[in-house]
Amino acid sequence: MKDMVKALCGEYKDLQIELYKQLHMHPELSFEENETSAFIKAFLAECGVPVMDGITGTSVVGILDGDQPGPTVGFRADIDALPVQECTGLPYASQIDGVMHACGHDCHCATLLCFAKLLSEHKDLVRGRVKFLFQAAEEKLPGGALAMVRDGAVDDCDVVYGFHSGGANNSGEITINIGPTSADIAVYQVKVHGKGGHGSSPHNALNPVPAACMAALAINQVLAEKASPLEQAVLTVAYFKNLGGNYPNIIDSEVVFGGNLRTFNHQLTVELLEKMEKLAKGICEAQGLTAEFNCEIGYHSNFNHEREALIARSAADELGYGWKTTPPGLGGEDFSYFMEKKPGAYFNIGMNDPKTNPDPAPHHNGLMKLDLNSLIIGLEMELGVYLKELEARG
Repeated sequence: MKDMVKALCGEYKDLQIELYKQLHMHPELSFEENETSAFIKAFLAECGVPVMDGITGTSVVGILDGDQPGPTVGFRADIDALPVQECTGLPYASQIDGVMHACGHDCHCATLLCFAKLLSEHKDLVRGRVKFLFQAAEEKLPGGALAMVRDGAVDDCDVVYGFHSGGANNSGEITINIGPTSADIAVYQVKVHGKGGHGSSPHNALNPVPAACMAALAINQVLAEKASPLEQAVLTVAYFKNLGGNYPNIIDSEVVFGGNLRTFNHQLTVELLEKMEKLAKGICEAQGLTAEFNCEIGYHSNFNHEREALIARSAADELGYGWKTTPPGLGGEDFSYFMEKKPGAYFNIGMNDPKTNPDPAPHHNGLMKLDLNSLIIGLEMELGVYLKELEARG
């Protein structure tokens, strides 16, 4: 398989780099990917790949049917950029002030476009159906994957695969975990309402500051008190502010604080948020004040299924890259919504050349960049995974 995959993908290397540069120069923010969406549709049309109807927003789903029966396999690429000013100085740097593909989504999109073109020009490789899932708004809640799932984008898929480029990882370093790969995330905010007054007469006011401080400290202890020590989780009180200015003789009427919660267990997230709300309201009510508790649960923890992760590992082995496992990170990834609907796997591909970039910037940074010669690894892995999926089905 190795020689065939590398030879085929090599035919599209220059095109992949050109598509990547075009997308990198013209980034668009989450839910605003109008030109990117039009670019994808036009490219797919040139390849003879029809687009699925009924997909809302700026996401796009291409469909390629083979002449032989087989499974329906989905491959996903996110397409949105970030509100980051690019500082790389690259000749193909972002042309949009304050907006940059600082997370590699341009690589994912360019790779999937090339994969669609490759399979459309080598339909003898296709058995069943391949769905190319170009997803909007991975970077902004509620994310684009949930809408695609609700639109039925993966209803007929037997499996779904995706990858993330690793700008801080060495080229060809592939990570494929079984089980959780990202966190279940939630954000919360507490508003404590009291009664304002003069600093000389606190007995005539209901000072929200002490109550808010006690509530914040209690919430900060929720993990230690209410979650098993075997659970991996993070809970932060990230900010604390009042409505007025910092005047020592003014007691404000309202204080706001909040932060975020990350676990690998969605049910635990729900239970902890419920406990946090009870604590905040109970502490404030005991002192004659009221509290509002608002929260938003974002992306669920992404969970790689064992069969599909093993297929991806097999592809990496046969292509000569190998693979490793790493502790799951506490970042969020809305590929999880596809995984809750269908089995699949999501893996990371290192795309930094340490010889030319020995101190790589992290993702979401204005200096983040990918090695152009490493982009091809993503295309090789998509084709390799697809062929191994077909092989596994006999």
